[in-house]
Amino acid sequence: MTRKVKSLVALTLTAALLAGVAEAQQFGMGAGPGWNRGGMMMNGPGRGRFPIIDADENGVVSAEEAASAAEEVFAAMDADDNAELTMEEYMTVRMGPQDGWNKTRQAAREEEKTARFGEMDSDKNKVVSQAEFIAGAKARFEAADGDKDGKVTPWEWRSQQWN
Repeated sequence: MTRKVKSLVALTLTAALLAGVAEAQQFGMGAGPGWNRGGMMMNGPGRGRFPIIDADENGVVSAEEAASAAEEVFAAMDADDNAELTMEEYMTVRMGPQDGWNKTRQAAREEEKTARFGEMDSDKNKVVSQAEFIAGAKARFEAADGDKDGKVTPWEWRSQQWN
């Protein structure tokens, strides 16, 4: 009887794991063509994170959803949990494993991200506080909100990502 229970538990856990992987891949996370090991979509800017940020799944990202996502991203980046991001912490999470083919584009993206870190570091102390990070995220949300209605549609999102 114990063996049957163990087998049933193992099958249930395996099924749950596979369902989780399938769901993660559906929403822009996980491995496969077009994805990096960190779960970020590499071809098709903007599509990978939009459904994750759109928590209520209504097809738009509200200011609240964007702010919540920014807090979560900051917490994930802050490896030493000191409420500040170093350039290394920021680039490690933001840049991923760099397995792409276009090294010139990768270098350009790295330069853009380095510049963005510098822009967020408003007091120029070489670290980005949570307040600075949130302010930067708010500015990017407001820039993406083309019609200034407090929501970002997939069209606005993609337009901002491609610029």
